[in-house]
Amino acid sequence: MVKIYRIACAAAALLIIPGCTDLTEFDHTLQAGINIIQTPDLSIVHTVENISGARSLCALLDCFIVATTEGTLIRFDLQSYQQTGVFPIGSPSSAGYFEMEYSPTESSIYIIGALGQIIEVHVPDMEFMDDFSVCETPVDITMDLDIENPCFYVAAATSPRILEIRKSNNSVSRSCILPISPVCMGIEGDTMLVGTLVNTQIVSIGGAAMVRRTASLFPKILAIEAIPNDTTLCAVFDQSTDTISTIFRYFPMYFPPYTPMWIGTELTTGEIHYMCAESDGSYVYVLSYLGDNTSRLVSYNCSSYIIESQIDLPGYPLDIDVSPWGTLLVLTIE
Repeated sequence: MVKIYRIACAAAALLIIPGCTDLTEFDHTLQAGINIIQTPDLSIVHTVENISGARSLCALLDCFIVATTEGTLIRFDLQSYQQTGVFPIGSPSSAGYFEMEYSPTESSIYIIGALGQIIEVHVPDMEFMDDFSVCETPVDITMDLDIENPCFYVAAATSPRILEIRKSNNSVSRSCILPISPVCMGIEGDTMLVGTLVNTQIVSIGGAAMVRRTASLFPKILAIEAIPNDTTLCAVFDQSTDTISTIFRYFPMYFPPYTPMWIGTELTTGEIHYMCAESDGSYVYVLSYLGDNTSRLVSYNCSSYIIESQIDLPGYPLDIDVSPWGTLLVLTIE
């Protein structure tokens, strides 16, 4: 899930709120809300309001989980939207708990917590399993769509690199040094595209070593998501104006039929982009900040490569996720 300028993202939501100017101390508790949205037409069916300190979310089969800056996980029923439990996972942190990824092979979620720690919690009993550190400043976590992959990946901003983490013991198995700090990453097969503060990097993860090269023909990637049940990625590109595109290939073809590297360059508005994809690969949803305390949500059709619907929501965007049943969850803060 998970974002333009990811390094600044954890702090940005706090800095724009009046009275919040310190990343390590609270001036007051932030109140966030979640819009429950029907897909793909983007009609709002319910709103959960006043979630204290909400920072990120994760949608599961029958519930959704909200991580808060107070160091707790709040569980909600996906049918009634009622709160069904609060579970402590760490100390309060105004800059932590901003990324959550679900690992179906372990039935656990991984969260970037306070002081760069990564926390693992077992679902559905919400039992704390582990907290560990693999780098000073993790800015993104991603799981391979191949659920049999015994590893997941962490992007590190300080001493820029991509780290491969074994799920069995949460230790680093391999790493790849980057020339500049990463902000997002997406995996398709044995290849990872990494958006950085300056350009796009290609990292091959299928061999004995992780090998990197600069994708000089690609625009800078601001957000990226793998499309399930497909062999493509969907990205928000920085091309003077931001665009949503579907990525087919990583290198140009020098012989016919000269198929494009990416298509469907739909214009999108705003900044601080978040993305998620339907489990059947039919749609990708992009949440962006327009300014003036307003966010825009669009649905991008992965077959026709067009934006089909859009709505504007009050508040600053914090996270977005979609359940296996197609229920879209949008977390914003006003």
